[in-house]
Amino acid sequence: MISMLELVKDSRMRQAFCGDSGKMLKGSKWIFYELGKLKQAIIKALGPMMSLLLHRKEPQNPIFKEISWLLEQYKEEMDVFHVTKSLSQLLEVSGEYKIPLPKGKFQAICSALHNQICSPAKQLSIENHQELFHCVLLLARSSPDDLLAFLHEQLEIEHEAVPVASLDLLSAIVGADLSETRVKKLLIVKAAKSTLSDQNATVRKAALHFIRTLLSSGRVENCAAWDLVAYVFSEFSVSTSKLDVQEESTVQTLCIDILQCLDTSVNGMTQVSWPRLLGSVEPAQYMGTLKPLCRCLRELAEKRQQEGEAAAASTTVDRVY
Repeated sequence: MISMLELVKDSRMRQAFCGDSGKMLKGSKWIFYELGKLKQAIIKALGPMMSLLLHRKEPQNPIFKEISWLLEQYKEEMDVFHVTKSLSQLLEVSGEYKIPLPKGKFQAICSALHNQICSPAKQLSIENHQELFHCVLLLARSSPDDLLAFLHEQLEIEHEAVPVASLDLLSAIVGADLSETRVKKLLIVKAAKSTLSDQNATVRKAALHFIRTLLSSGRVENCAAWDLVAYVFSEFSVSTSKLDVQEESTVQTLCIDILQCLDTSVNGMTQVSWPRLLGSVEPAQYMGTLKPLCRCLRELAEKRQQEGEAAAASTTVDRVY
């Protein structure tokens, strides 16, 4: 087949080549009985093969059926990176050709990827971890509403690893600044806010990491960003009262880091932060945050002054003319 690729130049030959590949795919039930290196080789080939056939209408259903087998391989005791890689190849073609996945398959993929990320039983390799997150971003491009609805459900599960993984994925989605999810920030924030009452230190740190990513990304107006900034102050106050606990000291340091790195030039930050920061300087429990707050206030004041000077200059020019 590899040697034949050089001869596949016209549409009829390409159609025949795809047809033969489809027959191989349909006849791949024998892979259930194979183990070891041969099974790994089949998994590696399955992604490119499914990708090749996916944009043809005829074999789509058999391909979608093979997704279930591919996801089942995550349960095997082997290196699952190639499972994730084959899945990402399929999702890339699905997105490129605007071919929607059946809803049941979409949910199954979401569940399988999420389970991989939050499973304490498996130590993910760096390349597999990166590929898993890449798959999630591909799902966010193809069906952002369905993915966010899935993650919102996962955030409400009271098991440390599950909401932490979901918050990490939301951070990745926000950080990627995809055009498909850029307008979904209000939904993303709404989902993340469901974890703010969780007292688990690991979940709290994951929430703070998400907030830092959100506040340093693009536009934050109209997405309830101040509620999350207020949460940073609240977490700092709580962690200050529990400095004998190492985890609380880590939370406090993270809160300071977020405020210190707060980008006041981000669109919407002036409206979000200006009136609130002023009211947060005086209370004693926020004294430790005074240094980053003063930096933010100075930059915001300078920005307001520049805007005022520009407006005044514009008014003067108008009067002259």
